Amino acid sequence: MTGFRVKTIYILLYMGFAIWKVYYNVYLDENDFTGAQIGVINALIQAMVVFIVPLWGVVADKRGIRPTLRLAVFVSAILVAILGNVLNFWWLLFYILFLTFFIHPIGPLTDALAVEYAKVNSKYNYGNLRLWGSFGWGLASILAGIMFVHLQLKLIFPVSAGLFLLSIFFFSIPRKRKKIYRPHFQPISIKELSRNHGLLVFLGILFFYGIACSPINAYINLYFAELDAGNFIIGTAYAIQSVSELPFFIIGNILLRKFGAQRVILVAMFFMIVRLFIYGVVPDITLALITGALQGITLSFFLVGAVDYIHKQLPDGRNATAQSLLWGLYFGIGHMVGNLIIGILKDYVGMIGVMNYFNVFVLAIFLFTFSYFQWQKKHRTSKI
Repeated sequence: MTGFRVKTIYILLYMGFAIWKVYYNVYLDENDFTGAQIGVINALIQAMVVFIVPLWGVVADKRGIRPTLRLAVFVSAILVAILGNVLNFWWLLFYILFLTFFIHPIGPLTDALAVEYAKVNSKYNYGNLRLWGSFGWGLASILAGIMFVHLQLKLIFPVSAGLFLLSIFFFSIPRKRKKIYRPHFQPISIKELSRNHGLLVFLGILFFYGIACSPINAYINLYFAELDAGNFIIGTAYAIQSVSELPFFIIGNILLRKFGAQRVILVAMFFMIVRLFIYGVVPDITLALITGALQGITLSFFLVGAVDYIHKQLPDGRNATAQSLLWGLYFGIGHMVGNLIIGILKDYVGMIGVMNYFNVFVLAIFLFTFSYFQWQKKHRTSKI
């Protein structure tokens, strides 16, 4: 496998994700799903992360990342192609269970493939490979925005499926250079967690912050739709967010070495407060597009800081464990609860009202996290 193939896999898979994920909420809204129903669907999608990713990690450890990932991508392509035809709410809930079982491991396994490839190819590292995923997401968002101004939104599903299938072509490895990459997932016990009070508190912060970030990460498409923005604007919004992540992953690592994980996390939370304030108090399409560029700070900084913080709470350096905890609590359970709350609130106060409510929530989490980090600092100093 070459670096070019890994980059291309990232581009095609993330283009496939973007095509349907950016517009799926809008598609459901156009087909008369209520806010509560959309919230339940999104919550179910996020909840399955917690159960599915570790299971596929075990399978990949035995069979190898590449064949496991190829199977997940192939079945996901078939299920995504059919997804647009499932418009009964109750049938859709069952269908989502099958879809998420195969589609959720694609992201973590692609990351694991990149990490293992970088270990045996010093020219590359995870960061300069993962950037191509963000590039693919941004490119697909803007192209889809142009396409679906003139085409039926239902076409997002076969287009996405086609990109998934195309990526499989780049999984082939020349026979003489064949190498099976394994992610080596390592679990953490409940007993070990219970003894680590600092990690437990931070995992609680991850959970509540995952709830608080849900309007930005899962519902920004419906926010723009509420402002009467068309599909092109929605695609542009996601493209701006995605592209803004690229430099801030690098900047975040620089600031991490200079100021530490705690300050980087607090900076990310502060700018999340700024974003939600602007979305809620000044609901303007142009300003909202510009504000989307803060995604590089609010997401990239937070991920860089959170992963580093968890790593330091696990002295044996279990990187996979740290990644699993972050995925499970922030993207999984946190977003699940957030999606349920937003779905209910949307029907009563709209997405602008949701942004205002969640802005207060993020402010409370920021103040608690700031106070906790200050207490930790004083506690360590007093021990010394």
